[in-house]
Amino acid sequence: MTLISTNINPLQPADMNPFGLIKHDLRTEDVPDNPFSAFFGAAMDMMMASNEHQLHAERLQLDLATGRIDDILSVQLAQDRAATSLNFTVQVTNRIIESYREIMRMQI
Repeated sequence: MTLISTNINPLQPADMNPFGLIKHDLRTEDVPDNPFSAFFGAAMDMMMASNEHQLHAERLQLDLATGRIDDILSVQLAQDRAATSLNFTVQVTNRIIESYREIMRMQI
């Protein structure tokens, strides 16, 4: 029996960036053209926008911590924008999953 050794840090999985967000290579232009593609493209755009808000807030927090900026209000606003965006994305995702489950329970 041969053991394969890998150098994976258990604290930071290989598919994550330094900020802890999972990277995806899927872009909206890669989605095939069908009736569902517009909906899926909008959902992907919303998730990417939410991710950008999170990354921007983290950059501002880092800049504030290192002393590059001293505007606490802009950091707080960016954090609030990121939190609101993430909350909205989670609520929409939950509603989509709930709708899918309701459709799957329908009798034909």
